[in-house]
Formats: sequence, structure tokens, C-alpha cells
Amino acid sequence: MKATRKIGYPKNFFTTIRLSFLELNKYIISEKILPLFFKWMLLSFYILIMSSCEANEEDTHPEDISNFMLIENPEKVIKVNLFYVESETSIHQSDYHLDEAEFFEYLNGYYFHKYGIGLELAQSQSLVNDELYDLRDNRGGEPSTFFMQCADSYEKDKLNIYIIKRSNIIGIAGMGRSQRVLLTYENLFTSTSPHEIGHALGLFHDDETVNIMSTTLDKQSRKHFNHVQEEKMKKRIDMINTNNAL
Repeated sequence: MKATRKIGYPKNFFTTIRLSFLELNKYIISEKILPLFFKWMLLSFYILIMSSCEANEEDTHPEDISNFMLIENPEKVIKVNLFYVESETSIHQSDYHLDEAEFFEYLNGYYFHKYGIGLELAQSQSLVNDELYDLRDNRGGEPSTFFMQCADSYEKDKLNIYIIKRSNIIGIAGMGRSQRVLLTYENLFTSTSPHEIGHALGLFHDDETVNIMSTTLDKQSRKHFNHVQEEKMKKRIDMINTNNAL
């Protein structure tokens, strides 16, 4: 049996109520009490860290239904291609189970229709590309790998969204530029999706926490585009629809 070292507390330590502050302080910093004090501090720190992790997971929870709005005829509409990225081995046993109608309702209802912008599915298809499927093997070069590997598959008169199953890409939930968006499957129903779509439609990062283009770690707080961003996206959509995007 593992031996347990007993800490020698002073007699009546827990029952004496008249110990002065200086005396109590002496016990805490003494070599007898110090190990127990450090254990308590370590346990408190561990609990704090675990709480923070659980709070971060709430970023994936559904948005406030009061922010949901769908309209019949958005002012600007852009067609969207969805690509489910597969490998040579996974194509025969794909485990993508995305409800595409629900996904577009989510994007439009929470983020785009209120600005007169509508995203409509053009087509969805599987794309066999081992480089994109194993993007985690290109640490540090993910953006260049993504844009190079999708150069032949994306259509210039549409928004092109590429979905990958890999969820362990270091520091990346998605990326977007020049009508192309890469999203990890687990981040589809978070503010990461409109954020990266914003990049693909020409937007840059914004310092305002509630702005969808914010880089805040609190993804649930990203809810709005500003007027300048709205107009920029609409102009970009016009260019894409006329196939004049750069």
C-alpha cells in the first residue's frame, strides 16, 4: 500500500477561532502547510481551465431565433456550388450527412437575407482530392494548398464552398478568398461560415466584436455586417454574376 505522509497541523488548528491574522499567515507559509496550499491552488487553476474549455464549446450552439429572418426576393442573389472533399479511399464510404436546405436556411436566415443578399444552391458534388482531404499535413501552407488545389474545380460565376471533414487543422476553422471558401464540417453551423463567405466576397477583418468579420474568439458575438460591408458584398456579387470578378 502506498504510504501517505501526514501533514502535522498544530493542535486545535481548525477549532481555535482566536488565531490572529499573523499567526494564520505563519501557518500558511510554513513548510508544513505550504504543500497543501499549493495543492489547493493547482486544483483551483485546473477547474478554471476546464470551465473555459466548456464555455468555448458553446460557440457551436444555435443562434438566437430572434435574429432569424427570411425574405422572398433578396435584392442580390448568388449561386453556390458545394464540394464535399473526399480521398481516394473515403469516397466509397462517405460520412457527410449535411442537410443542404437547412444549411442554406441557416446562412440566409441568420446572416444574409436581412441585408438583401441571398445564397442559392446551384449544385453539390463530391470532389476527390487527397491534398485537401489531408490538409492537416500541410501545416503553415494551408491557404496556398487550398487555392492551388481548387483552381480547376471552382466556377468563376458562382460562390464555391469546399467542405472537409478534418477538424484538427491547427488554428484554422475555415478560409475564404476570391469566390472560394473552405469550411471544416464541424464549423458549418457557426459564424465561421458567414465570416469566410465574407472574405470570399471581398471583405477584410473588422475590429468591432459584434461584426461578423471580427477575429474575436467569442464566435457567438459575431452577428452583423455594417453598411459599408453590405454594399461591398453586393457589388462583388454583381461582378461575379456577370463573370467579371478578378
